[in-house]
Amino acid sequence: MNWRLITYGEFDPAFNMAADEAILEAHLAGEVPPTLRLYGWNPAAISIGYSQKISEAEIQSITDHGLDVVRRTTGGRAVLHAGDLTYSFVGSSIGDDSHEQQHFLSTSVAAAYKEICQGLILAFEEFGITLELGSSKSDYRTNYDCFRATTNADLQYAGKKMIGSAQLRRKNAVLQHGSILLDQDQNKMTEVYGGTKSEATEDRHANLFEILKKTVSMSELEAALKAGFGKAFAVEFDYSPLTQLEQNRIEALTPKYRVLT
Repeated sequence: MNWRLITYGEFDPAFNMAADEAILEAHLAGEVPPTLRLYGWNPAAISIGYSQKISEAEIQSITDHGLDVVRRTTGGRAVLHAGDLTYSFVGSSIGDDSHEQQHFLSTSVAAAYKEICQGLILAFEEFGITLELGSSKSDYRTNYDCFRATTNADLQYAGKKMIGSAQLRRKNAVLQHGSILLDQDQNKMTEVYGGTKSEATEDRHANLFEILKKTVSMSELEAALKAGFGKAFAVEFDYSPLTQLEQNRIEALTPKYRVLT
């Protein structure tokens, strides 16, 4: 069975989070194959890590800046979804007859991050860009902003973070999703969170379009990611939309993401 690629679209933030969870559930139930989904956010938003604390004042500031706010099912810190491309990948750490392929995700969380990130690394090699895994040396938990620190689940270019990822496991099913920075304002998060001028920087993170010195279409990005994940896992992808069962589940799950509590 080939794996599934859900083509790029821009959706409501609550829908995006519900869709990732619905795909995870469907895969866990054996209803769909491993799935790569690419998406954008409309309106732009900030997603908060599952256990990250956030104050009413911070929520107010986020909404005052015209951004939505949702809480992810995955851990990590706040991520600004504007000028970025989000990917989600759902697979299994243990194979069965319906999902049998040459490669499966490791039961080790750290190893599975590396396996999925290899798909991203190979994807950006299509553009002549070499990405490297980050480290866990930075003081990640004290940062409100995901892109102010790197972990060994992140990918960086020339020492600057370009892709931040987070993972969730349910039994043997794995969801990893993350933000790929394209042309994001370097100081937007500092502005939203009321950071000091000393926190402002012109090179907080790596933007793909700045590295390439040109813009890249979503169709080109999609093709590169399809090729990268195909090489990493030695599989072929079929373009296929959400199933009716997934759509029904998204409708049920969306309200819980609609308002951050």
